[in-house]
Amino acid sequence: MHPSGIQFGLSRGLLQLRGEEVLLSDQLLDAISLEAQLHLHLGSPPIDGNFLVDITVRAAQNALGNQQEGRRQEVAPFFANLNRTMYYTLCRVAERAGLARKEPRRLITDPEFWDEFSNGAVDVKIKPGKSIAKLQKSLFKVCHEIVKKRYAENDPDNARHADLIALFMFNFWNATGLLPMAQAVVILGSNLPESSNTN
Repeated sequence: MHPSGIQFGLSRGLLQLRGEEVLLSDQLLDAISLEAQLHLHLGSPPIDGNFLVDITVRAAQNALGNQQEGRRQEVAPFFANLNRTMYYTLCRVAERAGLARKEPRRLITDPEFWDEFSNGAVDVKIKPGKSIAKLQKSLFKVCHEIVKKRYAENDPDNARHADLIALFMFNFWNATGLLPMAQAVVILGSNLPESSNTN
């Protein structure tokens, strides 16, 4: 983020510095988590375009209220890079719960987390012709339960972010191709004939 955008965010309590990293402030992260909880409570799909970016921008705008005045050279870089700052922040929050590891250029899903999800996904029962949206909701339930469990075990002080991070990881998997692969395995498994007992 451009230094003027960072200064804008810091001066309005929207950003914080952790070492050399620029992250969303705890207050903004809490507001985004509440939006994620509402998203799930309303039964909205776990994958819905760039809704995580949308709720982040909306939370920042709401936090600013009438303080949105600022020099264009401060406001524009702040909002232009807010999605990247959101990504880095959510990576760090997921990392603290043992769900992923952030490397300089990528996020790596914790292998045990992926294994647990994959094993749970195999048990998802789908009917022929079930829509991808319904399949995604079923798979998200598996992901969500594991994330809540991981928070309880590894980072109980931040368990309030479990809904947000479950949505983040699920959308991350979708963007990287892991989720479509898991969906294909579930669909393939549901189309295999039941093994008959020949004893």
